[in-house]
Amino acid sequence: MDKRFFPLSKITERITVLLQPAISKQFWVKAEIASGRERGGAFYCDLIETGADGKIVAKITCTIWQRELTSIRELFNTSNMDLVLIDGTVVGFLCSLQYSPQYGLSLRVIDADPAIAMGEMELKKREIIERLQKEGLFQPNKDCFLPMLPLKIGLITSAGSAAYNDFIQTLTTSGYGFAIYLADAMMQGEQTEKSVLRALDKLRSINVELIVIARGGGSKTDLYSLDNEPIARNIASSSIPVWTGIGHEIDTSVLDYVSNKAFKTPTAAAEELVARFVQMRRQLDESANTLKTVWAYRLKIGKDHIERAKTGIYQGSRKLLDVTVSGLLERAQKLRHRVQVRISTEQITNEKRRERLRAMPLSLIQNHKERLIFKRHSLELRTKSILSCTNNTLCGMKSRFDRDRFLRRLSLERKSLYEKMATLKASDPKNVLKRGYAIVHRKDGYLVRSINDVSEKEKIYAHFADGLIISEVTAKEKKGE
Repeated sequence: MDKRFFPLSKITERITVLLQPAISKQFWVKAEIASGRERGGAFYCDLIETGADGKIVAKITCTIWQRELTSIRELFNTSNMDLVLIDGTVVGFLCSLQYSPQYGLSLRVIDADPAIAMGEMELKKREIIERLQKEGLFQPNKDCFLPMLPLKIGLITSAGSAAYNDFIQTLTTSGYGFAIYLADAMMQGEQTEKSVLRALDKLRSINVELIVIARGGGSKTDLYSLDNEPIARNIASSSIPVWTGIGHEIDTSVLDYVSNKAFKTPTAAAEELVARFVQMRRQLDESANTLKTVWAYRLKIGKDHIERAKTGIYQGSRKLLDVTVSGLLERAQKLRHRVQVRISTEQITNEKRRERLRAMPLSLIQNHKERLIFKRHSLELRTKSILSCTNNTLCGMKSRFDRDRFLRRLSLERKSLYEKMATLKASDPKNVLKRGYAIVHRKDGYLVRSINDVSEKEKIYAHFADGLIISEVTAKEKKGE
């Protein structure tokens, strides 16, 4: 069978003919703006629709020409609203089809509905942020300890991307010895969540000092992959501080709220790291210069002090000697005068003491003699009194300790003891058992004194003089029955 080939222009002409009935029709479309840009007074974008899982299920090019754009803005101003045509905004447009052989099928916007003001992606993002805020997850990672000069950096980004190159180049040109551990991850698309979570776990397992999540700029649709709740919760629970450098100059990512610190670009995050080392180096240089200045100043003061001391030693030695000799002579003269005065005073004092010593012995002897006579008389009286009392006591004790009296008392006590022994033997349980009685108790050792102490079919133990009987209660009868 021969193949028939058509020129492309014939195909596009046929498409134009087929679409001609639909091109004249107008219809309302609800969709989300992506890759929007304003140029030459007109606005160009893609309209997209996302499913429940966040995937794009439909996409078409859209154009708002200058006249319609001006009219729509006036309509929004009349409703006290600003026309926001940024990526992620959900809009309601009155459209018509337009087809160009060069640019393909697209929509032309004729009017817009001001009632639709915010995109579904933005609504989802806001819900995530509100949940995280209510649970208090904004602060935990900000409280993580971050070394003043972190060198072991974990980087999560797409290998070879612009974000990777900007971050690495900034750190490399700084000249500082950073150790970068790259965890390659998808930064947009369906695999973003799984890829980034795996990268976070891997970097935490090697105990890096800081984790940086970096991504370059892009459309809001592209960046929406990082507005991810599981990733945000993982960062909030991380014991290692996490920085974000996601290229969104006019918006804040969900990850920015829960991270330790957020930057607008990967380069800004790298510059912050370098700035810490530059600041520390500046402080060290300033400290070194201060130390040198202070040391030089203190050294000059010391040298000046030594020079003055040397001059003082050379010039002051003789003056000091002269002053010392003069002082010694003056002190010797004073000492001589004081010694003479002291000798005269001591001579007068000694003469007075000699006179007192001559008179004191006779007086002391007479006083001691009188005191001895008084004490001897007192001692004689006390001795006689004590001896008399002792004699009376001994006489009384002699009368009490009579031999016959003790023998009678001993006989009475022995008789009482024999009577008590007879009583104890009579009450001995063994003798009672020999007379035909028995001791009955339960298994737990409790004595059975009444039929109420046991129950039917319970075992009881009866001790006799010559053994033990174990029996079981089959019935109980009270007296009188």
